[in-house]
Amino acid sequence: MFQAEAIINLRNLCKNYKFIKNTVYNSKIMAVVKADAYGHGLISIAKTLCNEGVYGFSVALISEAKELIAHGISNPILHLGQFDVSEIDAYQTGQIRCTINSIDDAKRLIEFSKESSSEINAHLKIDTGMGRMGLPYEYAEKLIYYLSDHNEINIEGLYSHFSSADTDNEYTDIQLKRFIKIKKIAEKRLPKIKYFHISNSSAIINDNKATFNMVRPGLSLYGISPIYESNPKIIPIMELKAPVVLIKNMKKGHHIGYHRTYQLEKESSVALIQAGYADGIPTSFANNGSVLYRGNKYPIIGKISMDLTCVLNHNKKLKTGNKVTFWSSDYRLEDIAKNNKKNPYEILTNISKRVARVYKKA
Repeated sequence: MFQAEAIINLRNLCKNYKFIKNTVYNSKIMAVVKADAYGHGLISIAKTLCNEGVYGFSVALISEAKELIAHGISNPILHLGQFDVSEIDAYQTGQIRCTINSIDDAKRLIEFSKESSSEINAHLKIDTGMGRMGLPYEYAEKLIYYLSDHNEINIEGLYSHFSSADTDNEYTDIQLKRFIKIKKIAEKRLPKIKYFHISNSSAIINDNKATFNMVRPGLSLYGISPIYESNPKIIPIMELKAPVVLIKNMKKGHHIGYHRTYQLEKESSVALIQAGYADGIPTSFANNGSVLYRGNKYPIIGKISMDLTCVLNHNKKLKTGNKVTFWSSDYRLEDIAKNNKKNPYEILTNISKRVARVYKKA
């Protein structure tokens, strides 16, 4: 079948999990599986991690949490995003933990708990310098005191998120000190609180001093280093491949693709690959990237189109039906992304549903 494939090696996923587990010692792991597990397939990834003993999962959308539950996942699920009042009943069972981002969130949850006689499990998020979700740390003490006077909500955890753990140690230290300050207040005023977490993949790989008793690894689970340099201790679990569907012998001077951005300097063999930007191949690969086949690189020429990518068949070894590799454990996405000034997260999560996911069992 002429179709792009994302081959997912679940054995490598298990190896990456074990590396992270050994790095953070006894900390609970809340694996980040949002955005279809970064394009790798939510349910297959989650079930494999369950078999490895993962504590729980972090998601961005309540629909992602519901999908996990619908497929039999019984582990704790932390909803990282803003909760919708219309779906607040999703937290009643206690399996899904909601995030409190503001005093208004706390008030709504307290009101709902009183009306429904349900105790909601929640984690309080503090913005220590990321500038996104979470209560600004300057107001965290006030909210903690408020919550300590209301036992309708079970404040299970306190967390934050590093802005630049991959590039800026000084700013990361500032965030960490702010978090520790609020942690001490929470421990005094919220005696039932169990978990404290701030470390993402970058923090785990670079410095595990901030692991506390819970961490939230994402990209590193999938074997990709978040610091744009490959790390031999984690192994990419995805190989993206696509078939050659046509070989064309073309004359010198012929242009390739939309807007004629590439012109052949001599008579050449050109291979057309059945994968384009509708499959998740970044348009930045045009005239800049390459594909791999049996150890040889074949330059991408011309613009990436919706369904096709053209490569220069310089040694004429590519034949119709051959499957070329866009990235793999031998041709790492970190290096490709850096060369194309792209973000590995963006590349992975843009892989579309029409790319077949093929799983190699753990």
